Amino acid sequence: MQCQRLKRLARDWYQMVKEDALAPARMMELIERHVKQCPVCQADPDLPEEIEKIREIIRAPQPVIKIEE
Repeated sequence: MQCQRLKRLARDWYQMVKEDALAPARMMELIERHVKQCPVCQADPDLPEEIEKIREIIRAPQPVIKIEE
């Protein structure tokens, strides 16, 4: 990730997600909105892969369903 502003924003947004003050889907919307407006992000060839890594990190864990017999 080459954009220092996006790094800072993502770190702040991730902290808000951990505190349940921001939904993970909303964080991803904010990241995508920033990328669309930022020439540094648009020129970063590795950014799509890094965004996918962020998406995997913040994805809510799936609850384990126990099936009783």
